Amino acid sequence: MEELEGIEEFEKVIKASGVSGYEDEVRELIDSLVSDIGETRVDNVGNLILEIPGEGPHIAIVAHMDEIGMVVSNIEDNGFLRVMKIGGVKDSLLLGRHVTIHTSIGPVNGVIGHKAPHLTTDKDKKDEIVPWTSTYVDVGASSAEEVKELGIDVPDAITFMKPLRRLYGKHIAGRGMDNRIGSYALIQLAGKLKDSGRRLSLVWSVQEEIGLRGAKVVGNTIKPDYVIALDTYTTSDSPGLESFYKPIKLGQGPVLRMVDVRAISSPKMVKHFKKVAEDNDLPVQYGVTGGTTDGMALQEFGSLMISIGVPVRYSHSTVEVAHWDDITGLVNLLEAGVQEL
Repeated sequence: MEELEGIEEFEKVIKASGVSGYEDEVRELIDSLVSDIGETRVDNVGNLILEIPGEGPHIAIVAHMDEIGMVVSNIEDNGFLRVMKIGGVKDSLLLGRHVTIHTSIGPVNGVIGHKAPHLTTDKDKKDEIVPWTSTYVDVGASSAEEVKELGIDVPDAITFMKPLRRLYGKHIAGRGMDNRIGSYALIQLAGKLKDSGRRLSLVWSVQEEIGLRGAKVVGNTIKPDYVIALDTYTTSDSPGLESFYKPIKLGQGPVLRMVDVRAISSPKMVKHFKKVAEDNDLPVQYGVTGGTTDGMALQEFGSLMISIGVPVRYSHSTVEVAHWDDITGLVNLLEAGVQEL
C-alpha cells in the first residue's frame, strides 16, 4: 500500500482517549505535539489554546478533541458494570463491542455483552434494538469487590476499542474520526502557520459532543473576529441513504459546510475560501447537512464564521471511514486561506 505521510502521528491522536468531559489524555498528547511551537494554556473548562502573536484581525481555528463514549453508572454486586451514554451513541451499535474503562490507576479491558442466539426463545424479539439502559460491561470480575480491585469506580469514562485500519487505496477506518481528524489537522496547521505573521488562536475544544460547551467559553473569553471550525462531515455516498442532501464523496476534498441545522456559514467567509480553492487549484466540495459544529456557538458571539469538514462515512460508529487526501487537503486549504484572510 502507498505510504501515508503523517499517519503514525494521526494514529496516536485518534487512539488517545477523550470522552466528553474526560479529555485529559488527548489534551496532554496534543499539548506535547505543539508545545515547541508556542506557549499553550488550558482554560477552566479544559480547552487547550495555542496563541500565535501577529498583526491584523484575530483569527480563531477550532477543532473539538472530545469523542462520544460512556461512563460507568453503577457497579452491580455480581461484578457487571452498568453504563450511561455520553454524546450521540446509537443503541444499535453497543452490543458485542470491546471497550476500555479508564480508571485512576490505568485502563481496564471489558466487553459489552449480549444474549447469544443459542439462548434466544420464541418470545424474544429477535430484531429489537436493546436500549443502553439494558446493556452491561463484563470485565471478567465476579463481584463488586473484584471490580474495585481493578480500580474501577463510578463514573469512570469508557471508550470503544479504536483500531485504525487501512482500506483500499488511501481510505482509513476507525473509531473517533469525529473529530480527531480536525484535531490532527490543527496540529499540522500550527507548524505551518507559526511564522505567518497573523494573530491566531488555535483551540482544541472540549465537550462539543454534549452541547458545544467548550466553544461557548471560547466565544465568551477570546472573542475572535474570524472563526474557522474544523470538523468531520457526514457523507451521503453509501447505499441506503436518501438524496435530499447534496452527495458528498470521499477523496474529493474537504467540504465547506454552507448550512446545517443550527448554523449558516458567513457568506463572506464562504466566498473567500471558494476563491482560495480556485486560485490554488485545491479540491473542495460544498454541502448542506444535519448536525452542527463549534462554529455555531462562536458565531453567536459576533464572529464571521465558516465550518469546514472532512467527509466521513458511518459517523458516530466504530467503523468511521475517511480518505487521507481529504485530510491533507484540509490542511492545504487552511494554510492558504488563513494567509490570505
